[in-house]
Amino acid sequence: MSLESSLLQNITAIALIGTQRQTFTPISTYGKLGQLLGSVDTTNQEAALLSTVAIATMYQQAGQLPLLDSSPLPEPCELDDLPRCSDRTGYYLSLMLSGEHLQLLPELLDRLADLGQRVHETSLPSLLDLGKRQSDLREAITKVLGKRGQWLAVQNPEWNYLASEDGSVWETGSKAARLMWLSQLRRQDPDQARQLLESTWKQESASDRTAFLESFSNNLSMADEPFLEALLDDRSKEVRRVTVDLLTCLPESGFCQRAIARVQNLVKLQREGKQQYFMVDLPEVHTPEMLRDGIEAKSNDNQIGDRASWLLKMLTSTPLSFWNQHLAMSIEDLVKVANHSQSDRLILQGWIAAAQKTGNLVWLQSLVEFSELEEVNRIAGQPLADSLILDSQQQAAAIHLLKNPDLAFSNLFKSILFRNKTIWDEEVSAIVLDLIITTLDRFITTSHLTSHYWGISEFIRDAARYIAPSIIPTAKDQALAVSQKLQELSLESENKKELRELEYTQTTFHKSIKQFVDLLQIRQEMLGAII
Repeated sequence: MSLESSLLQNITAIALIGTQRQTFTPISTYGKLGQLLGSVDTTNQEAALLSTVAIATMYQQAGQLPLLDSSPLPEPCELDDLPRCSDRTGYYLSLMLSGEHLQLLPELLDRLADLGQRVHETSLPSLLDLGKRQSDLREAITKVLGKRGQWLAVQNPEWNYLASEDGSVWETGSKAARLMWLSQLRRQDPDQARQLLESTWKQESASDRTAFLESFSNNLSMADEPFLEALLDDRSKEVRRVTVDLLTCLPESGFCQRAIARVQNLVKLQREGKQQYFMVDLPEVHTPEMLRDGIEAKSNDNQIGDRASWLLKMLTSTPLSFWNQHLAMSIEDLVKVANHSQSDRLILQGWIAAAQKTGNLVWLQSLVEFSELEEVNRIAGQPLADSLILDSQQQAAAIHLLKNPDLAFSNLFKSILFRNKTIWDEEVSAIVLDLIITTLDRFITTSHLTSHYWGISEFIRDAARYIAPSIIPTAKDQALAVSQKLQELSLESENKKELRELEYTQTTFHKSIKQFVDLLQIRQEMLGAII
């Protein structure tokens, strides 16, 4: 036991007894410590005890040698092979890492990656910390770290979400790093990614299996079907749910063919003269095979019974192309028949849900045009399937839907726009800009109360992040002009309550359009700095 430890134990014993019950006398020891303790004034017993404690504690701290780390030093970092971004770009990056305009960081990182540049060394710790908290930024961060950033990440276990280049991360990495690696591999070589996951599937936890499986929405194909078919028997309910969603996007899969076999005799096209409508027979019994394909025995919807919920699930899983082929009718004609007053509403609900799950914008276009918009929005307002491939037909349908004035600012409208959280092209940007300006001009002209003004204002603020860079100057000019009109608008109403609501709407719109312009300005300056 060290000298100072022994002294502290003696002092502690005295303190426990108390100076009133035992007279405190200076503690005697040798050396400089002894001289200092001997000089303590014992006139005030309590003060003397505390002074002795302070001296002994200070002696203990001052006498300690620094700790030595005998572990070997890490290998030095390789020289960076990417040019560093400009100081101006570094300024905007530091601004975002401090919390200002953080929503623009993905665009900045993507732009640097496109130019083959890396971030400034001083930003690396903050950027790696941010990736630890926000998983959606990790892949973008990885592309701009350079050799030093990759080396630095290895030194801190909290930054172990980065995947190593040789793929060994699948055996040794954290869940985050493994997921990032699998997602990247899924985009580059989907077959290898599937085989990799198959090789360790039985050792993975249920939550990990679910997360890994969700990455299969990238490059999903019939090559994945045997693996997915087997997962319908997985012990995890969440794994089975993801599996059903994925198989629904594979029309040729055995899963979809079983759905077709179940519904084709339950849905009947009735003809009375020139009138056509759909009638349905509800399934009679619930079978183990239905449960395996994700059709639960009990309905989760209070508005429909168990048997109706079985049919609705079957319709959702049935490929939409089946109806064109089976009934030899166009999408437009099918939707019109489904909207007939005598048609069972389950048909329409199932088609809307199927279009949403598979991201089929061509079907959604007809469903929007010939159905009640409220019903379409309610069902199709959820995020569209990530596996959606925007071919020419789908792109045309997307533009058509975005131009539909009845769909403006709706859930489906926003779902189409923000599906991938990527910068819009010029055509889409022009449509959105025109909608924003037209909506605000209409309010200025008519002073008409808008019940969902807050949602419109939120949309305006969000839109500034996605406007195509080439449209930014025009967007700023038009937004500034309408902002000036809003500021100068003089509102009148004999109804005081209505006037207050109008004034509040005016203030809300003016604030949102100002934020819209400010963010566009920051984006313009930021993109101009990246050279």
